[in-house]
Amino acid sequence: RYSILNKNNQKSSVLEQKNDFKNPGEEYKKKLNKEIAEGSKVDVFFGKFVVNTPTLILKTRDYMDPDGDKVRVILDDVVVILVIELESSFKTHTIDLKEGDNLLDILALNQGLSGPNTATFALYDDNGNLITTNDWNLNTGLAAKFLIEYKKPLEKK
Repeated sequence: RYSILNKNNQKSSVLEQKNDFKNPGEEYKKKLNKEIAEGSKVDVFFGKFVVNTPTLILKTRDYMDPDGDKVRVILDDVVVILVIELESSFKTHTIDLKEGDNLLDILALNQGLSGPNTATFALYDDNGNLITTNDWNLNTGLAAKFLIEYKKPLEKK
């Protein structure tokens, strides 16, 4: 009467959940995690911004472990800050702008003890208004690029 060979294959309930589907975002997640670990392989353009003050305030820090990451600040192909060693707290620098477009590059000089170069930056106008802030993972020799347009404010009569 009872045999393991004559076992009835019971049908499963329609209420049972089966998940045979792949998550389409998994492939992109793996790619992004790999890029974060390896760092960007090209310069990163963070956008164009318009300001009404002739001075820009740049704040930088290492958002991971302070491991010796260093950056250089270049404005219109002229070095304005030779070396900033990134630490856990923000360092503040002022940059003078010319009227019109100003190309600002923050160049990763190294990758510290563990790559890539991991920095947070924040750009403010001279009135203390935040223009942009972001993090980057750059390999040595690559730059975070910004186009800053300085427009003189209209004079009141």
